[in-house]
Amino acid sequence: MYDDMAAALDRGQGLTRQLYEAFRRAILTGRLGPGERLPASRDLAGRLAVGRNTVTAVFERLAAEGFIEARGAAGTRVARLDPALLQRVQPVPGGRLSERGRRLAAIERGSPSSGAFVPGLPALDLFPAETWARLLGRRLRQGSAALLGFEHAAGWPPLKEAIARQIAASRGIVVEPERILVTTGAQGALAFLAQLLCDPGDPAWIEDPGYLGARGALVGAGLALVPVPVDGEGLDVAAGLSRAAAPRLIYVTPSHQYPTGVVLSLQRRLALLQAAEAADAWVIEDDYDSEFQFAGPPLAPLHNLAPRGRVIHVGTFGKALAPALRLGYAVLPPALVGPASVAMRHGGQAPPLVVQAALADFMAEGHFAGHLRRLVDVYGERRARLVEACARHLGDYGALLPAEAGIQLAFRLHSRDDRAASAAAARAGIVAPALSRAALENRAITGLQFGFAAVPADQVEPAVIRLAAALRPGV
Repeated sequence: MYDDMAAALDRGQGLTRQLYEAFRRAILTGRLGPGERLPASRDLAGRLAVGRNTVTAVFERLAAEGFIEARGAAGTRVARLDPALLQRVQPVPGGRLSERGRRLAAIERGSPSSGAFVPGLPALDLFPAETWARLLGRRLRQGSAALLGFEHAAGWPPLKEAIARQIAASRGIVVEPERILVTTGAQGALAFLAQLLCDPGDPAWIEDPGYLGARGALVGAGLALVPVPVDGEGLDVAAGLSRAAAPRLIYVTPSHQYPTGVVLSLQRRLALLQAAEAADAWVIEDDYDSEFQFAGPPLAPLHNLAPRGRVIHVGTFGKALAPALRLGYAVLPPALVGPASVAMRHGGQAPPLVVQAALADFMAEGHFAGHLRRLVDVYGERRARLVEACARHLGDYGALLPAEAGIQLAFRLHSRDDRAASAAAARAGIVAPALSRAALENRAITGLQFGFAAVPADQVEPAVIRLAAALRPGV
């Protein structure tokens, strides 16, 4: 056996680690039996053609972990482990998942992160890297104990103050900074809130078609999804009531429905709040993309129609800065501030404080406001190019759904299978997910989704021309 060990050693790699693993494997599989005496370290080193110190280090580690025992004059022997516990040849585990895990793993969400028209992807080439690096580096050099410890699970106080100022100015939401919960993006907020507010099996309304990340968050919390169809006025409250009159949670994107872009009408907003009040349900308002309004005044958030604190407003910095920063927030009603702070500490879902502090500085020094103004101009031009190119080159295949906000547009196909169209687009280097992918039951809306924020203006029309060629019958 020791000759086999010597032959298997890779002399160009760490010998101590290789020998340790070889001995451990031999003991666990029974090749070295319980109580079997091992050669003296000097003799074994000679047989394996390694240094004696290497063998000694391996024996010391094996002894510390209980695999072997040094017995003085009786030598070093394999520990007397129960043979029934040793690892014989066993099948590879099948990766058995819980029912919740199977549902979560079945949600088809992944899209390439590069290529024309990736939905939800901001203009990463415009990310203010130098300013961000300077602010983050400054915070790291300060070495503040407050930023490196366990405090502030609900968020860095100066960032919460900056967010409160930002949403008051941009969304008309006036709240105390203490009601802001800083999260790992909007996705982290949705997952955290679903677990905080609901029990497994509770019914939850979700838009259909709707945001796959929200579906994943609710499934991950073990909730019973209630797909509520979306039409030209947004979520159909009457349909929701007919399916589940007493939901525990309602998830909605009222200002810019994902993925269709439609706006939840005032009539539906009031009906939704009435339904939530009757069921004593929480409403999570995902206000993604709210920074980017290209026509008309920005719509007031649903939060402002619910003074009793029924609506939890969720936002993200992922669309204005970068998704990888994983920075978002939730505006909590007063009754949830204390429990959420404690639960966040236990859940470990808060973003690093040093990153939060850098964002607070970025906002306080005016960089965020300036960056947003630049993005609105750039995105406005890219959006206009996309609208023009679609009208010019894709009119035979469908039309864009009207939407005045956000960084993506939905394109409704006249007749073609949208999954086949999405696959054809992918072969042409275009990332245009099928709208039906976001549907649970509602198949009335089929089409493609175009994210325009990350596509330079001069590349928009050439990409649309490639897409038109890919969609041509017979291609």
